[in-house]
Amino acid sequence: MLVFTEENIRNIHTVSIDTTLVQAQKTLDELHEPVLFVKNKEKLLGYVRAHDVAIETEPDMDAEPLTLLHANIIPIHFACHVYCDVAVSDVFKLLGEEIVIVKNHHDEVCGYLQREDILIELLRQDNHNIDLFRTILASIPMGIFVVDKQGDIINHNDAGLRMIRCEGQKLPSRRATDIFGAEQISYVLSNGKAILNQLHITQEMGILADYSPILSVDHEVKGVVIVVQDLPMVEDMVMELDYVKNLNKDLKAILSTIYDEILVVSHKGELIRFSDNNTLHARAGNDLGTGSLIGKNVLEMEDQGTFNPSVTRLVLERKRKVSIIQDMENGRKMLAVGNPIFDEDGNIERIVIASRDITETTRLKSELREMKKLSRQYKEELESLKSRDTLNRSVVYCSPKIDRIIREIEKIARFSSTVLLTGESGVGKEVFAKAIHQLGSRANEPFLKINCGAIPEHLLESELFGYEKGAFTGADPKGKVGYFQKADKGVLFLDEIGEMPLSLQVKILRVLQEREVIPVGSTQPIPIDVQIVAATNKNLEKLVEERKFREDLFYRLNVIPIHIPPLRERPEDIPVLAYSFLQRLNEAHGRDIQLSPDALNLLEVYSWPGNVRELQNIIERAVVTTEDEIIAGEHVNQFLQWKRAAVKVRPIITSLIPLQEALDDVEEQLIILAMERYKTTTMAARALGISQSSVSRKYQKIIQKQAGLRA
Repeated sequence: MLVFTEENIRNIHTVSIDTTLVQAQKTLDELHEPVLFVKNKEKLLGYVRAHDVAIETEPDMDAEPLTLLHANIIPIHFACHVYCDVAVSDVFKLLGEEIVIVKNHHDEVCGYLQREDILIELLRQDNHNIDLFRTILASIPMGIFVVDKQGDIINHNDAGLRMIRCEGQKLPSRRATDIFGAEQISYVLSNGKAILNQLHITQEMGILADYSPILSVDHEVKGVVIVVQDLPMVEDMVMELDYVKNLNKDLKAILSTIYDEILVVSHKGELIRFSDNNTLHARAGNDLGTGSLIGKNVLEMEDQGTFNPSVTRLVLERKRKVSIIQDMENGRKMLAVGNPIFDEDGNIERIVIASRDITETTRLKSELREMKKLSRQYKEELESLKSRDTLNRSVVYCSPKIDRIIREIEKIARFSSTVLLTGESGVGKEVFAKAIHQLGSRANEPFLKINCGAIPEHLLESELFGYEKGAFTGADPKGKVGYFQKADKGVLFLDEIGEMPLSLQVKILRVLQEREVIPVGSTQPIPIDVQIVAATNKNLEKLVEERKFREDLFYRLNVIPIHIPPLRERPEDIPVLAYSFLQRLNEAHGRDIQLSPDALNLLEVYSWPGNVRELQNIIERAVVTTEDEIIAGEHVNQFLQWKRAAVKVRPIITSLIPLQEALDDVEEQLIILAMERYKTTTMAARALGISQSSVSRKYQKIIQKQAGLRA
């Protein structure tokens, strides 16, 4: 067994963690120690190697504290520990360690050992250890030669003999300087510093040798350990290293050509490797170089707000592939996909992250969404224009009153609310019902019309609701689908709703409330989706008062009331309607008949008790009966019912005035009214029952009188 005491171990030399690099370097030079231990407030943290301090020391960093080398401090618990005066059985383990920490019986660190110290103790202690040492040397695949201060080889292993092509019995007669580099051996014995990677090629051998000093506790050079590798082995290693380098170069080339940014992160979140096209240095701060990112914890970068959220954290939590969109500190967006790599025990060993800047993609996607929205808007506008064009061919008008109604219809057509159209007979309620259908979302669905006053009561129910086979005598054996079901998803126009029998009104009310129908002879309700447009020329409120119409049904129908004004209240529409009807008749019969100004004036002053339907009939009758290409006023006048249309209004007298003055005022008002209505003295004279010359003379006198008053 191998035993270490306080006499054969190295003392620990410590410095504070605040010590500068220059001070640490000077301390190592003075002590000639390979390592320097670091403490913080009397607590031993770890150690740093002498060559690490030398590498990091630069002129512009002299004033920097040792905390800059924190990444190079090897924690004390990483080193192997043994106890003083306690036999060590596992010598192999000690020889594989860089340094060995020695503790006393109070579990306090009292010193440390290097490989050379352990080898010296193996030589110094009993034969059993020497045999053990030889066994160790024989098991090492590289050549080992131990040389004393005189340059004699005092120990070796068999692998070394094979590499230098020498037999064991001939070795004692040869000095180390005869086989290896005399200059290197002399330098190590003189300076106590190692020399590595020395190539020796002779006719007998070709080796690569490392020369390391054997130092005592007092740092006195006791000899040299020469570690040799046969060139064929070195060549294999070099070839393998070249292969790895080439593989690494190919991997970097592949990663650099990939559009995505590739990161490899450890299970602790530390960055191990990344592709050349990474943007981490920009995300982590421009003051960080690319090289300083290795070892940086990406979980801490999330806490610092560099990006959010961290795909690494989510992969560690969920233990599966995770795809997220990260918001960068600079306002950009990244699509990050994290793939976990598991070890044999199922634990996450690595995380490969592929990131892609999608800021531009997101912007383009947003623009595409806006373009689609705009395209959809244009499409809706185009459909609206098409619908309006179709509507313009069916609804002809130029009066503000009808224009307001059309605008109202355009608003309500987007919904499926129930609409109640009111107005005198012949005003065109069905035309406006079709306009609601054409301008609404149900334009491609059915539009059905049923006249509630034209169908007998006993048949109206079966027409509206349908019936099952065998529901009543004479019924169709196959049954019948009612109007409500036929108009499903579409619009059902209930014309003359005021004529509907009271017995059916309650069933119509149920359809409006429950949105379902029950066919005659059935008990199973059928759901429907129908927009109801009802129309009437009667005063439903008065019918409700007279108990001829259900009040609850009235309120169900009167959701969106629209009143269509009679034609006499919108005389602006008479010319355009007349020309529209005339054009249709001309196209249908291949004619080119026109209206004379007198005929048009007559149409404009007529009261039209039958409204648009009467106007259409008059135009058709005039076209069919005329023998000329122009319809004269006299020809139209014979079809107009002036007596029935005339409405006599008695003048109202509120105070006494001279009779002649009253006659003059009435005459003046009548002439002005006639001229405003008929436009010509001929038509005005005919309406007033006096000669045209009288009207012309009196009208000129009135104009002169009004001009004098204005002057």
